[in-house]
Amino acid sequence: MATTMIPPVSTSPPSGGAVRFVPIRANLLPDEIISGRQTVVVRKQVVLGLTVLVALLVAWYAASWWQTSKSNSALASAQRQGAAYQSQQNQFGPLVRAQSDVHTIQSQLQTLMAGDLNWKRLLTTLRQAAPAGVVLDSVSASTTTGAATATVAAAGPAASGQVTLSGSAPDKRTVAAYSDRLAVAKGLATPLISSVTTDPAGVTFTMSVVITSEAFGGRYSGPLTPIGSVPVTTGGH
Repeated sequence: MATTMIPPVSTSPPSGGAVRFVPIRANLLPDEIISGRQTVVVRKQVVLGLTVLVALLVAWYAASWWQTSKSNSALASAQRQGAAYQSQQNQFGPLVRAQSDVHTIQSQLQTLMAGDLNWKRLLTTLRQAAPAGVVLDSVSASTTTGAATATVAAAGPAASGQVTLSGSAPDKRTVAAYSDRLAVAKGLATPLISSVTTDPAGVTFTMSVVITSEAFGGRYSGPLTPIGSVPVTTGGH
């Protein structure tokens, strides 16, 4: 029980023989009841806090379960799609093996034919480089073939053979011009005029030209540019 004294409103002494009353406010509830009420309030607050915590935990668990279920569903779908693709790939197994065999054969052919020389392109180059009036009577050539040629071609331009030309021309100046054009043709180098003979119709000549490794690389070595493309007018021959 609690007792509270309230001070008087007026501090002046009572007049005459009047009796002064002191106002008193008292809480007659026992302390046990007050403590009990406070305990109930605290208990309600604790229960409310626990309820909120449990609700948050349940919500977190539900979100985690939903995300896990969604991920498992996506994984199962991806696995089914992968199995379908694998089945389709198995159907094309013979085609894949055939493509692999073709690639292997092409690689082997590139290695084997690294020293291959396209004689048609070489003869075309010799004719295109000839000035007007040059007529080729004979062409003979020899090359180094096989693995040695492939090694030389991979290392860079080098002498890998020789071609010998014989023909006729209007004059010696034309023969010299022909030699200069062959000197700059790709796949050819170091032209050497062996002989020039004058006759009533003009001159006849013999010339040797070195075949370099740039002229090699056959039909199985990938796209190649024509050997020694020379932008000149074809002579009458």
